[in-house]
Amino acid sequence: MASGRPKLDPLIGGLTRPPMMLGVPYVLFVLECCVVVLIFINTKNLLMFLLFPPIHAVAYVLTVRDNRFVDVILTRFGKCPITRNHRFWGGDSYQP
Repeated sequence: MASGRPKLDPLIGGLTRPPMMLGVPYVLFVLECCVVVLIFINTKNLLMFLLFPPIHAVAYVLTVRDNRFVDVILTRFGKCPITRNHRFWGGDSYQP
């Protein structure tokens, strides 16, 4: 009897996973490094590099469930801008 769940092949997940660095996608890792370096440049305080572990922990928590979280968010905001009537309809409506 079927359990109601589709049979998943672990090979597919491995082939579609983005490149990772310390457990987060490479794009997000570079972004968090840039943020920490920019904060350091503006403050000229070496202690700002201690911000990296908490920022990395947040990034790790965001990507534990979905490795493509960053790609989904970038695609969402890049391809689907919020329309002017978003607040009225409670969502994006392209025709009234």
